[in-house]
Amino acid sequence: MIYPVFLPHAGCPFQCVYCNQRVTVSGESGEGGIAAFVRARLAEYGSRVERSGRSGEIAFYGGTFTALPLALVEEILSACEPFVSRGIFTGVRFSTRPDCLQADVVGLLSRYPVRTVELGVQSLSDTVLEKSRRGYDTRTVFQAAKAVKQNGWSLGVQLMAGLPGDSAQIFLLSIKKALGTGADFFRIYPTLVLEGTALARAYREGAYTPWSLEEAVANLAPAYGLALEARVPVIRMGLQADAALEKPGVVVAGPYHPAFGALVKARWWRARIDARLGLEGVAPGAEVMIHVAPDQVSDVIGNRKSNLLHWQKKWYIRARVVGDSDLGGIETSWKITSSNRDISPSSERPTPGNRPC
Repeated sequence: MIYPVFLPHAGCPFQCVYCNQRVTVSGESGEGGIAAFVRARLAEYGSRVERSGRSGEIAFYGGTFTALPLALVEEILSACEPFVSRGIFTGVRFSTRPDCLQADVVGLLSRYPVRTVELGVQSLSDTVLEKSRRGYDTRTVFQAAKAVKQNGWSLGVQLMAGLPGDSAQIFLLSIKKALGTGADFFRIYPTLVLEGTALARAYREGAYTPWSLEEAVANLAPAYGLALEARVPVIRMGLQADAALEKPGVVVAGPYHPAFGALVKARWWRARIDARLGLEGVAPGAEVMIHVAPDQVSDVIGNRKSNLLHWQKKWYIRARVVGDSDLGGIETSWKITSSNRDISPSSERPTPGNRPC
């Protein structure tokens, strides 16, 4: 469980080219009201946890938590500490920039029940970081990640695909480098052009072209696969569906879809099963029974049965996806009928622990 407190732009040294958090998140801004706002949210969540018994992390999102004045950071953490001591919350979680974890900040954090730190890395290409006006380089990212891991905190890495200067190959390399940070989990977002941002001006001037939805899904599927192979969960892909994003004119351009993560997972499964079908040499007209873990069925079928339709068109087969409680994670087993070849059953099982997110 995560109990979020949103502080849009709070502590941010400047506004990045793609960012308009007053559209994508809600909460308090302006440092004068932050402490009181946080105390109110702690009390609200505390009462909720006491009623439900569902403890979890208190999480600060939306701004750059460790770039707030240190006195304010300490005031917030001091307010959280009694709730953690009582077992209301399991610890403190926050997001911050990689260049805002200096030694004095880390020293302060180490005195409080910090449990998880999410770094808004966005890219591990120096060119992309510069064009996106992030204000730091990849070396800074690795230094921040090292500080997080040395203090025993869980490390989350947030990445954005399709920023200025990005490409499918560059983003895939960013994922590979991010795995080298020791990340415990990822969040991956496609770059959207939001009204009121520098990126919107660049888009209108023809200086920036966002990825289409098809490009974003196709480019992120192999990146998702790399994370799975490394057993690093991707806990979110795409912005959470929100009424604010659905308002006309908010998203100027870019690959917005309320179920973006599901599209990427379905595309990854499609490529994986295409490769398997190609190796098996399944005869046209065959009925292919694809057995997967029950919680993977919808991802394999795809949005509006897109994968079933794809396999029918590409391989001239009838594919059925069956939930099998004997399977877990991304394991599969196959049963093929109405075929001239007897290749049933066959199975492939990944290394134990290779689980989807």
